Parts: sequence; C-alpha cells; structure tokens
Amino acid sequence: MALQRDVIAPKDPAVDMSRGLNLPLSPAIRAGEFIFVSGMVAIDPATGKRMCGTVAAETRQIPAAMTQVLESAGSSLAKTVKVNVLIYSMLEYNNMNEVYREFFGDTPLPARSALGCNGLALGARVEIECIAAAPQ
Repeated sequence: MALQRDVIAPKDPAVDMSRGLNLPLSPAIRAGEFIFVSGMVAIDPATGKRMCGTVAAETRQIPAAMTQVLESAGSSLAKTVKVNVLIYSMLEYNNMNEVYREFFGDTPLPARSALGCNGLALGARVEIECIAAAPQ
C-alpha cells in the first residue's frame, strides 16, 4: 500500500515560501497522522518577501507562519512533537530561546534540536521546521 502524501498550504498564501520565494518545496506534507512542515525563514506577511531582522524578530515571525500551516491541516503548535532550529550563530541561542518559549510554552515542550549553521538560505538568521500530530 502506497503512503498517501498531501500538500498542506498556509491559510495566507503570502507566507508560502514555495510560492513567494519560488523555492522547490512544499510548505508542509501530511503523511498519515503527522504534518511535516518544511524549514521556514521569516516572511513578511504583508509583502510575501523575506523579512530581515534580529534573531528575536525572525524567530517570532516563523512560528506565527507555522501556525497558519498547521491550522490548515487541523493541527497546531500545541500538537508539535519535534522541532529543528537552525541559527546563524549560537551566540544568539538565548535570544532565540526567549522567543521560542512564547510560542511553545513550558510543558510539554516538543523534542528539539538547535544547531549553529553558517550560510542559511536567503541570508536568514533563523530557520525552523517541525513535525506535528494531526489525527485524521
């Protein structure tokens, strides 16, 4: 039996990186009871263009856009089970964590990896991807 994969798009097309930035990816894929959200950088929802800012500002924008994708699939940040964060400098780790807590709360926090990464796509300071439960 073949695994069915369905593309999930955000409610607001302006934050769809595949469309606005012409990237070869799906915003998210539903596979079974999970949503796999592609790595996202900060996108200005007013223009659909890449938003440049501090680590805190970029970190704040990404989960807001992820929320749109997850809600389109019947899920939410609260149902996130795994998060991967790429950050241009680990010197900014605490700044990212402060904003991250605003969106993911305290308990139960999703499993997470955070890695320093030189040369993120599109000059981003932060890129975040996640996997969330979405029972059908």
